[in-house]
Amino acid sequence: MAGGSRRSRSWWYAVAVPAVLAVAVGGALGAGRDTTPPRGDHGVAGPHPAATAPASSAPAAEVLHAATQLLIRDCMQRRGFRYWPVPRRPVPELREFPYVLDDVSYARRYGYGGVLERRFQAAMAADPNARYARELPPERAAAAVRAVNGDPGEPDALRATLPAGGVLRRSSHSCTSEAERHLYGDLPAWYRAARTTDNLAGLRVGRVLADPRYAEGVTAWRRCMRGAGHEYADPAAARASVPEPVSDTVPPGEVRLAVAEATCAAETGLGRLARRLDAEHRRAVERQFPTQVADRLRLEGAALPRARAVLAGG
Repeated sequence: MAGGSRRSRSWWYAVAVPAVLAVAVGGALGAGRDTTPPRGDHGVAGPHPAATAPASSAPAAEVLHAATQLLIRDCMQRRGFRYWPVPRRPVPELREFPYVLDDVSYARRYGYGGVLERRFQAAMAADPNARYARELPPERAAAAVRAVNGDPGEPDALRATLPAGGVLRRSSHSCTSEAERHLYGDLPAWYRAARTTDNLAGLRVGRVLADPRYAEGVTAWRRCMRGAGHEYADPAAARASVPEPVSDTVPPGEVRLAVAEATCAAETGLGRLARRLDAEHRRAVERQFPTQVADRLRLEGAALPRARAVLAGG
């Protein structure tokens, strides 16, 4: 979604493990979910690791995700439960435009992507893990949650201090952790590196939006939009004016507005400017966390052969 998302993605696709077990048992921890202590700031995960981390390419991220899912499945089976691997991107067409929608073809077809969000929610609802958890007796469902999560309050829980403050914790004995330990070896280092780099996106986007150069670009974009008959202060305001979708058909009014936004982003250069500033601030943010960035690159690179072996073994 342009300028930030109106609709929150469920975190379970973001961290590669579905949270449907949590839903089924009424508020228990979701699969693979990190927790924060009751004090201090709480970290907010980025859209998904592939979009935020500086490390793996998209193909590498797919391999690592798929292998992690198979390892979680096998671990859950050993602990007496069933688990169905979930896709990393259940709706591949769904894209994020954190600054401005600048793809006219995308706008013509999907507007601001609300219909794709509906597909995403439908994919969550249809997930076999959700159905399985709903069919389990309550005590058994709670045990499944513990198997996939463990206890984040345990003394040797994994810990990661987030760039914006706050600490995330996750069990080191869960099936999620067991799978990642198999792939990455040094699980505490991986957890710290992954959680930190996943959360760099929020810092980067915030810096771009606060950059005076971006503000100048928005001024030109706003004039262009006014000339097209649309009076909005910025791309986020345009997007926020669009109602939530009620069907799988993109409303014509949404398409017109989205196309106008994308056209003005191209004509004024706001899209190009946003991409340039994003790359610039990405480098600056990553320089603040060189150890975590380097660790993620190193650990993912070392994990790829193991991940491919897992996939080859099915």
